[in-house]
Amino acid sequence: MCKACDEHRFAFETLDEQSMAAAARAAHDAGEAWHFHVLAPGCTFSPDRQAYAFLLELTDQDRVICSFFDEKPVAVNKELLALLHGADALLDKAMAAGDIANADRALLDGIAAAISSGKPWHHHMMFPACQLNQSGGRWRIFVEVEGEEPIWRDYDGEPSLVLNRIERLYFGLS
Repeated sequence: MCKACDEHRFAFETLDEQSMAAAARAAHDAGEAWHFHVLAPGCTFSPDRQAYAFLLELTDQDRVICSFFDEKPVAVNKELLALLHGADALLDKAMAAGDIANADRALLDGIAAAISSGKPWHHHMMFPACQLNQSGGRWRIFVEVEGEEPIWRDYDGEPSLVLNRIERLYFGLS
């Protein structure tokens, strides 16, 4: 079990990719609260520091499912991202000057620097009820760049625009 799982005292089921994705689809179709995390090898929260882990939180069911992968689970990630955040989640959302706060711009610049230097990085969007979230009920974006201390930002509302920029960087679309 991962360090965070032990700290938060929650357990998870291990399921294969198809069963995990089916559970997410079923929760979505039922209108239940759910979200997921892709945990990269070496992630602070990962139960297996050598593999990718897909952690599905079925909040309304108080159930956590984990699936493990040798490579980044891009296809299931994109499928469930569209269910969770909408079909346009990866579209380039237009921004006006000033739409992103300076602290968010610094976060995005840090990710861009990691990409340009070839450093592995990943992120987590933590919903207020997320079991990994230690923000006291706020939204949190948590970013890890290999060899650096994690950085995060907390928000009173869902930071959709910042998340869109990060997701586009994560999937190599920006």
